[in-house]
Parts: sequence; structure tokens; C-alpha cells
Amino acid sequence: MINFVGCTCDVCNEKFTAESDIVVCPECGTPHHRECYKQTGHCINEAKHSEGFEWKGPEQEFHYNDNRCPRCQTENPKDAVFCENCGIALAPQAKANQSHGPIPPSFEDFKQQHQKTSVVPPVLPKALEGEIDGVSYKDIAIYVGESAPYYIYHFKNLQAKIKHFRPFCWSAFFFDGFYYLYRKMWFEALSILVISSIFAAPSMLMMFTEAGIVDPGILASVGNIDTLVMIGSVLTFAYKVFLGYWAIPRYQKKVCRDLKRLKEQSTSNNDYYATILRKSGPSKVMLYIGIAFCILYLFI
Repeated sequence: MINFVGCTCDVCNEKFTAESDIVVCPECGTPHHRECYKQTGHCINEAKHSEGFEWKGPEQEFHYNDNRCPRCQTENPKDAVFCENCGIALAPQAKANQSHGPIPPSFEDFKQQHQKTSVVPPVLPKALEGEIDGVSYKDIAIYVGESAPYYIYHFKNLQAKIKHFRPFCWSAFFFDGFYYLYRKMWFEALSILVISSIFAAPSMLMMFTEAGIVDPGILASVGNIDTLVMIGSVLTFAYKVFLGYWAIPRYQKKVCRDLKRLKEQSTSNNDYYATILRKSGPSKVMLYIGIAFCILYLFI
């Protein structure tokens, strides 16, 4: 991440401090005091944008840790975000005979800078370079939120069409519909609820009969209820496996579709990124509902 402390604001010609509230132009990367940016209403170097102007900060020395996995000690590629063996997040890797100068930051640096300035920083982590389906990984990282490294890692592998690679989402396997609600995939969650209810119908019928809620005569008219319960359980398990494999590719399409729509509806880059930030992350309400449901299930 670029450290703006000691750099000069081109509007007021005062130097930035560690306490400065900074806004960075998404077009050229010029930093401004937030009040200065509001005062001008645009980037101070806006006239130079058509010339491809990019703000250059002072060169700084960066130090990186080894990219060896701290858990399994596997050596990973220099731009790996997750360990290729066990999947945990990695720190940026040091280069042999590394030269000093501005180097792309880690994802955490990117996220902190974005949260502080509300504008995308001009220098991006290596893992956020490029795009998928016409949408940049930078925008995807902001929109997805805290889990962005995990999803971008899998999105890139899906895009590369790696042989035999098919990511499995354990959250979708164990929590099926709640996972899809948490990730704001409303239509998919409703479909899952309907299909899961059909598979679980024999078990629910047996449970309600044993509880005295349903007339035993209805259960007798169904036939071999034990066989139906067993078939329903097998189908439910198979469906959960399918949802685990389907979750990440489906979420990728959902994220790209949402970002394209927001891009079309926005009047400017600042409006676009402000909207992404406002709509970013999963549904916290559904997380709380899911937790409450699990607690009720355990104690009732």
C-alpha cells in the first residue's frame, strides 16, 4: 500500500499526516485531503486524465515475508493468495535480490486503504489484477467483502479451466439454503427450500405422526413410509453435494451480473464504487437468523 504520509496535497499544498483523511482519485491515483476534494468537486489533475496522467508517489522500501505456508510448509508461487496444498491465506512472497520501489500491496493493505479513503487505491495486489467476464477482480474484491481472497482464488481457477478442478463449498453443503441467503442469492435459496422440502416430506410426515399432529391413518395410506424416508435421505444428501459444487460457480455469475448492472446504472466512477461499497459483503441479517435457527434446533 502507498504510504501518503509526507506527500503533498496538490490542492492546499500541505503535507499529509498519519491522521489525514485522504481521498484518492480512481482515475490517476492523486491523493487529496477529503475537504480539499469536496472543495474542488473533482480531482485536481482531472484535466490531465485524457493524457493518461498517473500520480507517482515517492519510492518506498517494502519488506515481505516468505511465501512458504505457515501451516504445511508448502512452497507456493509468488503471486499465490492461498496455499495450494491446504488452502490457508498467505502473506506476499519476497523476491530473491528484490529491488526497492513501489510494489503491489497485499490484499489486506488494499482493503484497509479502500475502507479508509472510500476510493479504490491506484496500486493493486497482484492477485487483483485482471478481470473475469468483463468485470475486474478489483471490483469483485470490494463487492464480495472479507471473503474476497477465498472466492477470487477459486474464480481464477475456474476461469483458467484447470483440469479436474471443481471447488467444493462446505458452507453450502452443511447449510444449503442459509448459505445462499447469506450470499444474497435469493432465487437460488427459494428453489433450494422448495426442493429440500420435497425430499424431506416423508421424514416430516413420520415425525408429525409420531408427535400426534397428523392422523396415523394418513401415514398408513402412504404405504411403505420407511422406504420413502430412506429415498428422501439419499436424495437430500446427493442434493447437498450438488449444492456444494454448484455454490462457487453460481456465486461467480451472480457477482459479475450484479457488478455489470451497477456499472450501467452509475453516473460516474465515484458513484459506482460508492454503490459497490454500500452493497458489499454478505447479508448479516441472514447470518443472525441462521445462528438463531441453529440455537432453536439444538434446544427444542
